[in-house]
Amino acid sequence: MPQPLVSVIVPAYNAAGFISRCVESITSQSYPELEILLLNDGSTDDTLAVCRKLAAADSRIRVVDKPNTGAADTRSCGLALAHGEYIQFADSDDHLLPGCTANLVAAMQRSHADLVLAPYRMMVPRKDGGYDTREYSLLPAGVYNKVDYLWQLTGNAAAFYYGVLWNKLYRRILLTGNDIQFTSELKWAEDLVFNMQYIQYAETFVSIDKAGYYYVQNPQSICHTQINPASIVQNKIQTFRYYKDLYTRLGMYEEVRPQLYKFLVDIAESTYPSGPFKKIIEEAKEYWKNRKE
Repeated sequence: MPQPLVSVIVPAYNAAGFISRCVESITSQSYPELEILLLNDGSTDDTLAVCRKLAAADSRIRVVDKPNTGAADTRSCGLALAHGEYIQFADSDDHLLPGCTANLVAAMQRSHADLVLAPYRMMVPRKDGGYDTREYSLLPAGVYNKVDYLWQLTGNAAAFYYGVLWNKLYRRILLTGNDIQFTSELKWAEDLVFNMQYIQYAETFVSIDKAGYYYVQNPQSICHTQINPASIVQNKIQTFRYYKDLYTRLGMYEEVRPQLYKFLVDIAESTYPSGPFKKIIEEAKEYWKNRKE
């Protein structure tokens, strides 16, 4: 039987120094039926030239040059252009492990799943220029229905693991058929909102036990350059609203309300032990403790 096409969407902004490594990790995957969409988001360096050189060497690569509109809009552009039965995402400064796509597709087909997720490895830079590698896996391998999967989502660590795009495989028909897009409302966590939208229409979820992705902490990323105490509080409040809407739609809000409140106010006080931010935390805690939703 012919294998289904997988569209891999890679947004790129000023990624000339590292996008080749990312793309080569995709083109070298053992799974052959790939459409690789490289979307240059108005880069001011040589990213576009590098992407075109990579495309000249592999016919599965399509390069899209567009004005700078941010990662969220760029990914939505990629979705609109994709032809694959399945959708996979990668960030230009990260890379896939060997067998990643094949493992995700096999799990998707074996269980007729709507979403497959896998553990990942994080590369954390050291002061000496090297990296420490840690592997993250929050969900035991298995098949989950919607309710069981939803119980996993709350909490700070869980919000990242279940909220990111790049350790997952999606069905394109569920995305396009329900007009699921990325929101530009949030400076970060737009991936989490995207996943919460998708969960509303997905029924079967599969977790596999083999890591497939290397996430490289980039000191120049939004999470490191544009995140501050005030934006954390604002973003958590916005994200809380999306959580509440999802669980209300699915009739689970009252059951998970205590966990959602904890997610909202559980900001690392040990990191910010004093000063104005501590006051913000205390006010937020008191506000959400007394507020009746």
